[in-house]
Amino acid sequence: MVGGDEYCMAEMSEEAIRSYCKEHREQLRQRETQRSTLTNLLIVVTAALSALIVQQKFTPNVMPLCFFVVLAGAYGAVVVSKCYERASHHLFQARALTRTLVEQGVLGSDEELIRARVEHYRRFPRMHRVRLHRLWVYLHLAIVLYGLSLLLLLLCIIIA
Repeated sequence: MVGGDEYCMAEMSEEAIRSYCKEHREQLRQRETQRSTLTNLLIVVTAALSALIVQQKFTPNVMPLCFFVVLAGAYGAVVVSKCYERASHHLFQARALTRTLVEQGVLGSDEELIRARVEHYRRFPRMHRVRLHRLWVYLHLAIVLYGLSLLLLLLCIIIA
């Protein structure tokens, strides 16, 4: 019966590994959803504040709104970076657990995946080097620059 217990322990271990792997992949998806929701919200807020600033004809009392646009963009860049860091953590954990399953013989080797990756890199020699998280950070930094340009425009109007 000892052999049966070992089989049961190996089976539980495999199920536990699969469960942890699934959990990490779900957490990775959740980080992407959080990033997407925050980015959409900040774009809508920036557009609404821009409309309000223009409606108020760049009077000095809209300066706090310009500062808020700058702060919202900076906050977005930091949060997007943090979401990327957490998503990377979950991806690395899931990959490590997948390697464990491959080593245990539960999953087949990843040779076909490696071939597909090489083919993908061959088909997209430049684009595969562009990191998507950097594009999201740049978008939020663009919001910061937009807010700063609103401030500069407002200051030019006030001085003139």
